Amino acid sequence: MAEEKPKISNVWNIVKLFFNGGAFGMVATCVIHLVDMIKVRIQLGQGSGYNAAKNMLRDEGFGVFLQGVIS
Repeated sequence: MAEEKPKISNVWNIVKLFFNGGAFGMVATCVIHLVDMIKVRIQLGQGSGYNAAKNMLRDEGFGVFLQGVIS
């Protein structure tokens, strides 16, 4: 009788689900954080969403959008 090989593909399919979930969770956090930063600036009275984002980018650079996520 031939020995059966362990099915690595089944394990990889399970691990892949956790990996994809974690990766998409991180991407979603970064996107929602960016939108939330613009929302706060709108609430502070800095104009529309477009104007607030434009002023943030011009005055403080791109790093301000991810200020709470990275640091």
